[in-house]
Amino acid sequence: MNLPALTSAGPPGRRQRKAQATRRRVLDAAETLFVRDGYAATAITAIAAEADVAPQTVYAVFGNKRSILTGLLAARVAGDDEPAPLRTRPQWRDLEAEPDPQRLIALLAAIATGIGSRVAALYDVLAAAADPELAGDYQRQQQARHADQRRLARALAGRGALRTGLTESHATDVMWTLASPQTYRALVLDRGWSAADYQRWLAEVLACSLLA
Repeated sequence: MNLPALTSAGPPGRRQRKAQATRRRVLDAAETLFVRDGYAATAITAIAAEADVAPQTVYAVFGNKRSILTGLLAARVAGDDEPAPLRTRPQWRDLEAEPDPQRLIALLAAIATGIGSRVAALYDVLAAAADPELAGDYQRQQQARHADQRRLARALAGRGALRTGLTESHATDVMWTLASPQTYRALVLDRGWSAADYQRWLAEVLACSLLA
């Protein structure tokens, strides 16, 4: 996604920082309104007003409301402004390279808890949007998450760490189901667990379910 060219004077680094700050304000504003009012009820003009920018700026940066929501979801999964997929990031690479299976599972639980805390409410927004294009975006995001979990299952299998009889495919499905924003939402937002309790439970149940 291309950021708009800004007219303010100064070095390119300053312009880029200003553009990134504007993008963050728009995403933060959209998150507030999407979660509070719903996707369908939130107009781009309302997002612009909440972000204290012109509607034309929102259109220039994102193009349409669907791109705002998908961009918001990607930013919250990543936890920063970088567009790189999760599997390419140092934190995830360290996770895959971790030689101790118990430590690998603990790191996965920590990452999943962080992601869940940032995106659980947005999944509710997606589910309630009733937009076929957003539904397709959601399915692609779920497929990408499944592919990431398969990489971890393959890493565990390569170390001989999976419990007897557990296939790489089933291990992938277990991680995809348990280490998900939906599970985080059910236990933390719905049942009142703390994030720390969830992370500890997730590490324990994944280790019991997966490891020899």
